[in-house]
Amino acid sequence: MKRNLIFSSGVLLLIFSMALISPVKANATWGFETDKTYAFELKQLNMYSTDYSLMLKQNTTMKIVFTDSNDTGYSYNAIDFEGTITPNSTVFLPVEVAEGVTFVMPQGLPIALPLSYGSIPDYLDAFGQFINGTDPSMMLGDLLFNMTDFGNITYMDVYSIYNEDYLYGKLDLFATVLNETTLTGLMAGFDSGDLPITIPTNISDFKFNATIAYNATSGLFDYFKITIRSMAEQYGYVDNFDVDIKYGLYIPPPPYTPTPTPTPTPTNFPWLVPIAAVSLISSGLVLRRKKK
Repeated sequence: MKRNLIFSSGVLLLIFSMALISPVKANATWGFETDKTYAFELKQLNMYSTDYSLMLKQNTTMKIVFTDSNDTGYSYNAIDFEGTITPNSTVFLPVEVAEGVTFVMPQGLPIALPLSYGSIPDYLDAFGQFINGTDPSMMLGDLLFNMTDFGNITYMDVYSIYNEDYLYGKLDLFATVLNETTLTGLMAGFDSGDLPITIPTNISDFKFNATIAYNATSGLFDYFKITIRSMAEQYGYVDNFDVDIKYGLYIPPPPYTPTPTPTPTPTNFPWLVPIAAVSLISSGLVLRRKKK
């Protein structure tokens, strides 16, 4: 699997390795189209007030073509920027995560969530409710497997927002001190040298906000966004360490429609007629008087 797919799937699975209680026998409804190409791209990567997205956009693009779907999942081809096709599949299966507690979890990259699943008429709504009622440490176990190594976390919250447009999964986290290996782990999908900067050490006042959005109509993954605001010391110099990352669905711009040049409208001067007539009559009267 190519590194751009590893990076993209790693972040998706990192934030959304969770699901909801559901019957074992399912009948899923999907909103995506098979044999249609969905392209995803790096939209933003700002670090130290510099935008690196143009430098990395081409190498991090990914195309998804759904080839089949069934009652519990779907198959798709992942196509990287070199055109290499990697067949994949994702299924939603009940998994016992604790004694007497069963959750339906995506096994594979959750490029799309079902609109309905089994007896659940609105999977996205139920999924959001599950997120709101679940311990963040359970859902983010892969990210926070060792809390000591991660840093001194003083606040963490995972929640969802669901409206007519999107299901948002959100993570807010604050750590007074951060181990820099956490950030380098998140960036592990990039080859060494891809970013012309070094992740700083001695990071403090670390504010991390992540959002992943799924389209409420199609269930398709739309984007994820990460915002980091912190202070960092590198080579004895302390400075703001701000990061903004956004990766999501490519939406082609609307076709260009040139603005038609308006046709000049002939200007009518109806008031010229009576003025000209009066002038002619006046001139005629003056000439007649002179002749007399």
